[in-house]
Amino acid sequence: MPHFVIAGAGIGGLAAAIFLVRQGHQVTVFEHVADPTPVGAGLLLQPSGQEMLFELGLLDSVRRLAAVVHSLEGYSGRRKTLDLHYHSVHPDWSGLGVHRAQLHRTLLFAARELGVSIKLGNGIDDFKQCSTHLIVSHQQGECNADALIIANGTRSKLRENLNVKQSYRPYPWGAYWAVLDHDSWPFPHQLMQRYRGSRVMLGVLPTGVNPNTGKTCYSLFWSLHRSLFSIRQNEGLAGLVEQIRPIWPEVADWLSQAPKTEIAIAEYADVRMSSYHQDRVLVIGDAAHSMSPQLGQGANMALIDAKILAECVAGNASINLHSAFARYSERRRKHIAYYQMASRIMTPLYQSYFPYAWIRDAGTMLGRHLPPIYRQYMLTLCGAKQGVWDLKAHIDAL
Repeated sequence: MPHFVIAGAGIGGLAAAIFLVRQGHQVTVFEHVADPTPVGAGLLLQPSGQEMLFELGLLDSVRRLAAVVHSLEGYSGRRKTLDLHYHSVHPDWSGLGVHRAQLHRTLLFAARELGVSIKLGNGIDDFKQCSTHLIVSHQQGECNADALIIANGTRSKLRENLNVKQSYRPYPWGAYWAVLDHDSWPFPHQLMQRYRGSRVMLGVLPTGVNPNTGKTCYSLFWSLHRSLFSIRQNEGLAGLVEQIRPIWPEVADWLSQAPKTEIAIAEYADVRMSSYHQDRVLVIGDAAHSMSPQLGQGANMALIDAKILAECVAGNASINLHSAFARYSERRRKHIAYYQMASRIMTPLYQSYFPYAWIRDAGTMLGRHLPPIYRQYMLTLCGAKQGVWDLKAHIDAL
């Protein structure tokens, strides 16, 4: 069977490793981080991502560490402008808010249990494609492989070595993130957001079990233009509290009562590729199609990538990897293109200095009263659409 080398032990890389090793492939994962620690904040697993975890046999394990999210609600001032409920699409569907570290730990443990060789503290620096194999250069030497899966994130330098048309464009807006414990927050099953035009967005995501404390936690995110990062950092936690107070006093009080809270800055970028492969090399996850976090699809898309990759290479030892990777690029093209388009449309409505908020608010408020449009909003959120005119859900019942 082919030997797959995977660059990056993130969500997409580990999921791909699990799927591939179950098919009997030899898999080696290289990761430059020596000691994965519980860093980051929460993410929202959509039904699409949950279906992939079900295929991995890990959905129940993740669910025990997550918070069930029934709805997304957003307010402009006192007006509720966003009101999306998962049950409107399927009675059994919901989101899962989970700390990124909890999802990563679950995948890492499962991969190790299956015998995946994981080389922590040993990242891949380069590769050379030969006619019959690859030579992969890593921090501790070289190895041969039949295929390389690049899954090392948005800023991947390995991706740039491919002779494939691609672009990398940093977003002008990012976010502050913080993880806060709370045992009596009044919205344990809702992702709540507050807006002030398109320049201010503050949200609280139920995040399940805090990997550091074992307590129920929530992720606070505060949209911020990149030019303000250094200013806000100098102001510290007290400055952030005062920025938040006029918009959401309860969150400001909550944050002020946790003086040791670590505030992390998240920066985002738009990555596009004309094809996701070249010969024996394939790119998945954020390395292939990073986008704005507005639709909350990053982890979900990476999990889908891993499943489709496994389906495309399923077969005997003589599988043609060139053809398999070409099938992968074709199968992922529509789904990724739709979500990249939706991301480009939605991002300036929520994160910009342009006066677009009224368009956003009018559209979401009107959509609440038009069932066909509302359903398309929800299918997009759930990760279930393949295109603008695709009106069906593409997720099996969970």
